[in-house]
Amino acid sequence: MLFAVEIGNSTINIAFFRNSYNSEFEIFSFDTQEFSLFSNANQTDIITKTVIEPLNRTGKFDKKLHDNIDCIICSVVPGLTEKIFIFFKTLCKNTIVMDYKIYTGLILKLDKPETFGVDRLASSVAAYELFKENLAVVDAGTATTITIVTKNGEILGGSIMPGIGTMNYALTEKTASLPTVDIKKNFDIPGKDTHSAILNGIVLGTVYAVEGIIKAVEKEINLTLLTILTGGYSELISKHMKRKHLLNKYLVIEGMRLIYLKNINFRRTL
Repeated sequence: MLFAVEIGNSTINIAFFRNSYNSEFEIFSFDTQEFSLFSNANQTDIITKTVIEPLNRTGKFDKKLHDNIDCIICSVVPGLTEKIFIFFKTLCKNTIVMDYKIYTGLILKLDKPETFGVDRLASSVAAYELFKENLAVVDAGTATTITIVTKNGEILGGSIMPGIGTMNYALTEKTASLPTVDIKKNFDIPGKDTHSAILNGIVLGTVYAVEGIIKAVEKEINLTLLTILTGGYSELISKHMKRKHLLNKYLVIEGMRLIYLKNINFRRTL
C-alpha cells in the first residue's frame, strides 16, 4: 500500500494506492491555504478523519499493517512538508520526501537543478515512462509550467507563467473595478461584457502562450514534441487547444508512484 502526498500551492492531494504496482488510486483533496491555517494537531485530525478513517471503514486500508504501508511526499510548500512528513512517518514504514537529487531515471540538464520543482520532476517522469518520446509536459495549476523532456531521458528546462486562477485573482486584487470571474462559464470571442472579456483573455491567453512557447522551443532545439497536459486547469485548456495533445489530470501522482518504485529499495527517506 502506498500514500502519494502532493502538496501544491493551491491543493493538497493525498492518493492511496492499494497496490503500488497498479496505477489505480483513490484521491482526497484539500485547499492548501485553508489547511495551512489549522494547527498541527488539527491538521493531523483532518487527515485522519478525511482520509484514514474512511479507508478503514471500507476495509481497503488497515493502519495496523504498518509494515505494508509506505508514503512518498512531493511538496512545493516548505512550511507544510515536515508537518505532513511527521504524520505519515508515524503511520508508514517508509516515508520518502522528494527532492531534485532523488533517483528518477532522468537527467536534469539545468543550470540550477536544485531550483527545479519536484512536481515538474514527477510529471516529467510519468510522461517519459508512458511515452518515451520528445515531450512538452504542460502542468496547468497555480502556475502554468512547460517542461521539455527528450526521448533520451533529458530534462532540458522549460517555461513558467502565472496560472489561470492566479491571473484571475491578480486582476481583481490589482485593479479597482475588475471582478473575479467564474472560470467554469462559457465566454464570447470577442468578449461582449467584462466577465467574458476577462475569461477569454486569461484562458485563451494561456492557450496561445503555451502553444507559442512549445512551437518556439521546437524550432530552437529542432525536435517535434508530443504535448501532455496535466493539472487542475488542464481540462479547461484542452478544450481550446488546437495543437494535438494528450490529457492526464493526475500525471504528478502517477510520477510519484513510479519514483517510489525506483527508490524504495534504497530507503531514501528524510
